[in-house]
Amino acid sequence: MKDYGLVSIVTPNWNCERFIAETIESVLAQTYQNWEMLIQDDCSTDGTSEICTQYAKKYPSKIMYIRNRTNMGLLENYKQ
Repeated sequence: MKDYGLVSIVTPNWNCERFIAETIESVLAQTYQNWEMLIQDDCSTDGTSEICTQYAKKYPSKIMYIRNRTNMGLLENYKQ
């Protein structure tokens, strides 16, 4: 398989409890393995945070979960 370098998958979301696990599982199932997933949550009020936190703990080298401090309607800047 060709190496395309690190692929960053940016996944903004808000109240995506019904779909976020399926989204993450889809990324995990890819054959290309040089990726990172950045999940940015805009202050969801459903179970999105809990689901994303569990995946980030299970795959700490692959998945980063970022939660905005307030609902902004956009991605918040972050620093690693």
